[in-house]
Amino acid sequence: MKLSIVFLYLGLSCITPAGAETRVAVQKVQIADGIYQFITSPDGYVPNGNSVVIVNETDVLVFDTFSRPSTARTVLAEIRKITDKPVRYVVNSHHHPDHWSGNEVYAQEFPNLEIIATEESRQFMLSIANAWPPVFAEKLRKDQADLEKEVSTGKEPDGTVLTAEQRRKDEDDVRLEREFTAEALKVKRTYPTLTYSDKLTLHHGGREFRFMSMVGDASGTTVLYLPKEKILVTGDVLSYPVPYFSPPLSQHAKSLMTLGKLDADVIIPGHGPAWRDKDFLNLEAELLESVVSQVGEAVKKGMVTVEEIQKAVNVEPLRVKFTHDDQDLNGKFRRYVNRMVENASREARDGRKFEQ
Repeated sequence: MKLSIVFLYLGLSCITPAGAETRVAVQKVQIADGIYQFITSPDGYVPNGNSVVIVNETDVLVFDTFSRPSTARTVLAEIRKITDKPVRYVVNSHHHPDHWSGNEVYAQEFPNLEIIATEESRQFMLSIANAWPPVFAEKLRKDQADLEKEVSTGKEPDGTVLTAEQRRKDEDDVRLEREFTAEALKVKRTYPTLTYSDKLTLHHGGREFRFMSMVGDASGTTVLYLPKEKILVTGDVLSYPVPYFSPPLSQHAKSLMTLGKLDADVIIPGHGPAWRDKDFLNLEAELLESVVSQVGEAVKKGMVTVEEIQKAVNVEPLRVKFTHDDQDLNGKFRRYVNRMVENASREARDGRKFEQ
């Protein structure tokens, strides 16, 4: 199966932030009339991310608000170039911080704003968000210490020589992380105001918005489907170039199969470019289903440890379809698959992890 990444656009532009507080560039892609995808460059937390802006008859809906408030402000400035209509709705696909840390920007600017999410996501936000500042700060401390050790020894953690190119890359990564953490410690957490449990349909501004709760890399993930426009916005139920995941893998696979049945001409994932076919969605579903199936067979045969099961699971035929043999992606793919196997083995054994 040949996969082709397609940026769907009537106009495509790269936005350079005007403010000194951020160095994160944002790309704007026009998907359809009044519908725009905004894609961040690496922001110190994720390598890229998506926010989708939908202009309605009298107002605007924004799906996801990024890792940094400053990046949300960049997008808001672009919205104001597109239209003078107010932002009436923000949708948060799920509770991970790269999808709702910019909520405060829209809430400050638009007093009548409603923020939509599943009730499950809202509860996760309330339970987890206050733990992030110390977690981010500690990760930055460790990464800075690792960088200092690399520079002082001239070696990478695996003992190989630290090249000038790799040093520049590592220094850039830590700089971005430092900038992200400085913002993250000041975020004014702004929570959903309108929640739902299973499905929510909104007829508004000349459009029909169908919100569905699904399992992606978080439970209670909101997926948005526009039936008239045949556009599907998935949050992290679908992500590129390799799947993000956390809850039971079989549930995530079922979500992908459900999405595959929708009549969609354009699919916008939580991370990565828009697609005009279902090839990548089907590929992710095939990978997750294959891991779940092979793990199931392995545990039925009596394999005990995760390490044993990881050796028994073979999805190498699918690897090249994800990585195209890029060496960095090959390593990432194999690490993710090992984690998927551990996830699926726990699911198959009621949460148990056996040791020998």
